[in-house]
Amino acid sequence: MKLSKRNAGNIRRYSLLFAIPAFLTSAVLIATARPLQVARSSAQGFAGTWKAVHDGKVIVVLRLHTDKDHLSGAIQLAGFQLDLDGDGAVLAVTDDRLDAPIKLKDVNLNGKTLFFDFVDNDGDNDKFQMELTEGNSARLQWIGLPNGMKAQPIAMTRALTRESNPSPKTPK
Repeated sequence: MKLSKRNAGNIRRYSLLFAIPAFLTSAVLIATARPLQVARSSAQGFAGTWKAVHDGKVIVVLRLHTDKDHLSGAIQLAGFQLDLDGDGAVLAVTDDRLDAPIKLKDVNLNGKTLFFDFVDNDGDNDKFQMELTEGNSARLQWIGLPNGMKAQPIAMTRALTRESNPSPKTPK
């Protein structure tokens, strides 16, 4: 089939009409896929069991898991005293027994920082943020304290599971 110059021009014009929207659609899909991948990998970076230790005693256990790229979890606290009127450091462990797990609420992720809150056993709504510092290390910070009170960040370490740290196989 032989095309006339007029028909060839129409074909080029129609090709451009279809090519431009296809290109723009592809660009939008690529641009939106990147943040989803970052959010997914960030959520995975927080998943696991995290622990804080003071004077050899576990004072905080934070269990985080992902469900369809959304983080959720629970926190357990031992009894410990913070110097809220001073420098905000952990002063002492007052009861090393962990409370029952408390479900986290309003879990939000912003890059390397996770925000969440929970209602403690006294009925207080406590707000925290956890910032990843290295692969299995993070800082847990109590936020939203009344004016004049401060709390230092508490070092958290992710517990390694058997899947992430397999034991060497014994020869037969």
